[in-house]
Amino acid sequence: MPTPIMVTTGTTVTGDVIAGTAPNYIVKGMPIATVTAPVAGAACTGVIASSTATHLIVNGLPVANITSTVSGANTVTGVPVTTAAMATTGVNVIC
Repeated sequence: MPTPIMVTTGTTVTGDVIAGTAPNYIVKGMPIATVTAPVAGAACTGVIASSTATHLIVNGLPVANITSTVSGANTVTGVPVTTAAMATTGVNVIC
């Protein structure tokens, strides 16, 4: 099912901020995020590990979208955390 793409300042379900990794592709004034984009916050620090938008490739990587899987670790305890990308301002670009 098509979903909106993730851009810089998008957030995960746990409230962690996603950084864009494709500065040459701008949506609503923000770089888009791809698989391997860094994620940082209080609940999880890691990267976007997978995406369902495998048909759209930017800079050699699939574009991240809502429901992309984020893998990392809790910044306080170090416990592994898996969450999902949730909120984005790139709602007008569907992939």
